[in-house]
Order: sequence, then structure tokens, then C-alpha cells
Amino acid sequence: MTRRPRSLRPRPLDRRAFLGRTAALGAAAAVAPWALASCASSSLRTVKRARLRHACIGVGGMGRHDLQNIGGHPDVDIVALCDVDATLLAEASALFPDARTYGDWRELLAAEHDRLDSVNVSTPDHTHAPATMIALQRGLHVYCQKPLTHTVLEARRIAEAAADARAVTQMGIQNHSNQPFRQALAVFDDGVTGPVHEVHVWTDRPSGWWAQGVGRPEGGDPVPETLDWDGWLGVAPERPYKEGAYHTFQWRGRKDFGTGAQGDMACHLMDPVPWFLGVRSPVDVRSVGPKPNDESFPEWSEVHYTFDAASDACAEDGVHVVWHDGARKPDALLEEWGIAEPYANAALFVGATGALLASPYEPCRLFVRGGERRLNLTDVPPIDHWHQFVEACFGREPPRTPFDYSAPLTEIALLGNVALEFPGETLAWDGPRLLFPERGDATALVHKDYRAGWEVPGL
Repeated sequence: MTRRPRSLRPRPLDRRAFLGRTAALGAAAAVAPWALASCASSSLRTVKRARLRHACIGVGGMGRHDLQNIGGHPDVDIVALCDVDATLLAEASALFPDARTYGDWRELLAAEHDRLDSVNVSTPDHTHAPATMIALQRGLHVYCQKPLTHTVLEARRIAEAAADARAVTQMGIQNHSNQPFRQALAVFDDGVTGPVHEVHVWTDRPSGWWAQGVGRPEGGDPVPETLDWDGWLGVAPERPYKEGAYHTFQWRGRKDFGTGAQGDMACHLMDPVPWFLGVRSPVDVRSVGPKPNDESFPEWSEVHYTFDAASDACAEDGVHVVWHDGARKPDALLEEWGIAEPYANAALFVGATGALLASPYEPCRLFVRGGERRLNLTDVPPIDHWHQFVEACFGREPPRTPFDYSAPLTEIALLGNVALEFPGETLAWDGPRLLFPERGDATALVHKDYRAGWEVPGL
């Protein structure tokens, strides 16, 4: 089964034309990186020394997890640490006391790039692309948390920069390497569902995790002495600090900083859609449900995507993919297939002969019209997603989720967020030209302006 479509090298996009939001955009746009042939591991630059010199940008939350996992590889030296929160930075420094510390990722990359081989970027979403782009331009290998970027255009540009730099890259979707999805792939590849015409993906986020459907808090609070608020804002528009509203975790639902439930979980839960089916860019997207307000994403959403058939795993007339968040699920479909206890976070592949339920956290399950069919799951050995990135930097094996794969996956998720702004309307999407040909106002949301003083070449 062919999973990856062949394609051409991208042409550069005239960003000024893009930001002008004119018809000239279409002619200037790039061929998508999902159209690139996947970078062969032999074409990547690799580290020739015995030890990998690594730095961590963002050391709180998932950044702390990334630091400990990458730093736990026996061939890694943690050279430098960076965080805008001095308290978090001190905690990380206690774990790696020999590492030099910085409060500004730009200063770290300027001062340390000649003494580094790689970095991980584990900041809030709005800082992923700026820090990753500079790191790539400095010749470093990059592990970046999901979603890869904050906007669709950023994802496109980051994928191109990684290809140009021949860098080893990995997006932090560790579930791609974990056992449940890999077992599900083995089952799926046996053809148990028949050609897939429909996939439903759902999550319990954001309910109870962070605030969405809320407005901007009024007023401001004194900025803690330990926090560089201007550095935390970075490329985002300036606003007052408000205790408990943004730092350290509540930023996820705020549009200036996060990407909502789609950005948090779609890169995990929708990962099997391009992975199993070979699809890359949708031909259209449509949202159902409430529209975001000016500040945050809605409390729940439903987003419909149409993909053309990309492999013989797809139905001939394409695949309909539906995203559900806010703890909502496709109840009628689950009842139709007799799935009485669906997982809280999962993807359901519906084909001509069966329906496969895949979760990153639980074993996959197969349903046929007569009920659930017992599966003898392959004993797939675990893979450490972080250590696998390190091994790839040394050229010992290829990365599992390089940017030429994870950037298109990020685009899919972020296109859903664009569709939320136009509820009930089917938006035709021209992936190669990076625009919605019938809606310039939707195309305008494919990127954003950076705050003055935080501009990044290439973005």
C-alpha cells in the first residue's frame, strides 16, 4: 500500500503579497511540503561527535518532561536552559547544574548555537515557530512540541526551513511511538475495515482542563518579579498580565497564545488519519457549532474535513473526517456499530466491512456488523520518542515524526480553527497555494502579524 504521495520541491512564498491579502497571493504561494518526498535519513545532517550538545527552550510543564527525557539519554549533554519564568528555570537548573541559563531564547540561540547540536522548543504555542525557525537557521536539529506552530503559514515555512537545513526534526507527539497506535496500525494494515470512507475523532478537552468560551479578563495585576512578561508575550500583541489567566497553563484556550482543543489534542488523535490513510491536505473544511469570541475558542466544536483518496486504504470517492471536542462524540454512529463504552479520546475508522477504534491510551478494538470482534494484538515493543530523536541526530535511525510529516498534520488541525470562524460554511481549501480561493477573509487567518521588535526572518 502506498502511503505517501510523491511531489515537487516547494517554491518560495512572497510573504508581502500574502499579508496584502490580494489575488496575487495565489500566484506567489508555495507548493506544500506535504507534497515533498519524505526526507531520507541519509540526506540529513548528523552529529559526528560522541555526545549530543542540547539546549531546552521552555522548562515548565511539558518542557520539564522533554528536558528530563532527552537529558536522560546516555549520549546527551544538557548545555543550556531557557525560560521566562525564573522559578521554573531554577528548578530545571537544579536538575542539570552544569547547564548555562537564559531568560530569553533569542539570547540563548545567539550565544550558544556554535556550542550546540540540537534544541527542544517546549513553550506556549505562539512561540513554537519563532524559536524553531531561528534554531533551524542556526543549523540546529529541533524537537518541537505539538502543535508545531500557531498558524498554518508558520507550519509551511518551518517544514521548508527544515528541509533546506537538512535538519533532524521531531514533533512531540510521543503517542506516535507508543504501543496502542502502532498496534492499531498493524490491525488496520490487515484490511479489517475495508476501504475507509469516514473517520470520527473526539476528545474530552477542553472541558475541565482550561478555560474556553471566555472573554479577555479586565484590568491587570502586578507582574511577578520572577516572570519576564514581555518575553512571555513574545510575538503576540501586548496586553496586561493577569494572575491565573495565562501563565502557566491557561493560555491554551486564548487565541493569541494557544490553539485550543484542536492544537492540544488533534495532533495526537488525528495523527492516525494521515498516518494510516496517507492523506495530507483537505479539499474543504466546515465547522458546526459556536463561533469563537474575540478572545478564546468555544467550549465545544465539530469540524468536518473532506480528503481525496490518497491510497487504497481510502474509499474511491474520498474520506470524510470529523473532529469532535468538548467531550462530544458521534453518538448515533457509536450506537450503530454497537460501541457502548467508547474511549474518552479516540479515532474511529469506518470502512466497508468494519470499524476500528484507535486510542493513544488504550488497546484498539474492532467492530463488525455482528458486534465486537476479539483481536490478538501484536506485541509491539515500546519506542522512546525522545531518545529516538537523539538517535536520529546521530544518524542511527530516521526520526519518526519529522517536520515533513508533522507540519501537514499541524496544518490539518489549524485549518479546523480557521473553519470555526465561519460556522456552517463549507470552505474550499487550496493546499498547494495556501489559500481559501472563495474567502479572502478566511485566507487572512492563515497567518498573523508579529509584534514589533519580535519579527523573525522567514516568517
